[in-house]
Amino acid sequence: MKTMPHQVWKTMNKKDMRQFATAVFFLFATIGPLTMLMESAIIQGSWIHLAIMTLLSGSFSASIILFMGRPMRLIASILIYITVILTLAFTKPEFMEPDVPTIDAKSDIPFSLTKEQLKDIENKRTMFGLVSVVCISLGYGLFVRSLGKENKRRADIEAEVKLAQAIHESLLPRSPLVTSWCEIAGMSIPATQIGGDFFDIITISKTKILVVIADASGHGTGAGILSAMTKSGIIQELRHTQSPAELLKNVNATIHGVTKKNMFVTCAAALFDRETMMVSMVTAGHPPILRYVLVTNTVEEFRMHNLGLGISPTAEFESRTIPFHSNDIFCFITDGLPEASNAKNEQFGMDRVTKHIQNAPQHSAVRLNNEMFESVKQFSAGKDLEDDITCVITRIT
Repeated sequence: MKTMPHQVWKTMNKKDMRQFATAVFFLFATIGPLTMLMESAIIQGSWIHLAIMTLLSGSFSASIILFMGRPMRLIASILIYITVILTLAFTKPEFMEPDVPTIDAKSDIPFSLTKEQLKDIENKRTMFGLVSVVCISLGYGLFVRSLGKENKRRADIEAEVKLAQAIHESLLPRSPLVTSWCEIAGMSIPATQIGGDFFDIITISKTKILVVIADASGHGTGAGILSAMTKSGIIQELRHTQSPAELLKNVNATIHGVTKKNMFVTCAAALFDRETMMVSMVTAGHPPILRYVLVTNTVEEFRMHNLGLGISPTAEFESRTIPFHSNDIFCFITDGLPEASNAKNEQFGMDRVTKHIQNAPQHSAVRLNNEMFESVKQFSAGKDLEDDITCVITRIT
């Protein structure tokens, strides 16, 4: 979405591009008459000469704009321009010659002009200057109008992007969740203005909490809309079931019915039940859920071989239910985190993710999350993100 000022024309539609090229035509068409005004001969070339030079100057400049994205046509237009200029320069056709004989002014040789020559000089210098002024005026007017329309269009797009950003931000919890038995904190950093990742922390009851993390395919507005649809589907389906596997099965059918074939969502969900001290987990085409066990200082990975949401309307979703204990840490991530790369194109990797948890298990969920993102930032060393990064830490107290 970011476009440098001198690249604004690259985002224009065909109609606006033609108008912009017309503005460039008139602005650079002034080169023709101005060049003739600067000739050493007191009497300039013919009117046909003026028309040809004006058209050539404007057309060549306009063709650069029109054919910038088509190198073969651009090269062809440059070759045609060079061929015409060289042909006119070496053949010197009769229609290019002045209407009256020219006079080369030399400081040491006196000369006199006839009335016809004086009139020709006066008319042509006035007309050449007038043509230049008209071309500049037309070009400037069209240029301002063209950029004005483009700026308005971009302002409308930016307003829509800001609205989409606000909607996407509303998908994320506003603050960490802290209860008597757990603390959960998450963070998401989009690679573009609108992210396709989202997570949610849903309190079902005093003893049950659902953690969801998802990554919509693609980037930008489309991915943001798909994320919003997914969260809406999850909230709606929670009225009918609390089983993570059944929940994703129903949401999957909905997403498949309203999206295109190449659009899908990877997702992971975990239902923590304090009363039974059990957690039911399911992943759908998503990176594994990580579980850190303090007693053994080990990190386990839980990943089910399920399809992403929206790929198949009849997909079944396998889940896994395990016990959890005090001081356990569960880490939910999107693939943008381990795949974050540095200047050497080395990836952050899952090993760094697990070691980060192992090195500071006593830290709070908020601190672990913040330190995880700081580690990625230092590893990437200022390199732009290629994918959204999201991480959710659940710490059992």
